[in-house]
Amino acid sequence: MNRVRPPSGAAVLAYQRSVYSAPGLTARIGQQAIGWPLPGRSLILLSACNPSGLRLPDRTNARRMASLAAQLRPWPYRLGAGRLGNWTEELFVVAMPLARGCVLARRYGQNAIVAIRRGQAARLVWLA
Repeated sequence: MNRVRPPSGAAVLAYQRSVYSAPGLTARIGQQAIGWPLPGRSLILLSACNPSGLRLPDRTNARRMASLAAQLRPWPYRLGAGRLGNWTEELFVVAMPLARGCVLARRYGQNAIVAIRRGQAARLVWLA
């Protein structure tokens, strides 16, 4: 279930059009983030929900997010969400190195993560 897949055209558009937010942060792909809720020069946004873009039951996603939260304990993080229209998916905003975030995201079958550096536009990092 945790297999990373190359994104479809529709998935690429959905990621690019989504608004990513957490307390003290709002981000859109291709734009500088508004706010900065954690220490450090870079943040990553990652989720454990809906691996490989396949919708899972809310209860299953909640268990996966709890598991990911346990692995984030060494790093400062906040709970947030990615939103597009009526679709909302929980995510974590984490002050962690990008390489470590990619490892965790792959472990949870995510297709991409959002990387944000101070003073630069938010960007997608595809994992396939």
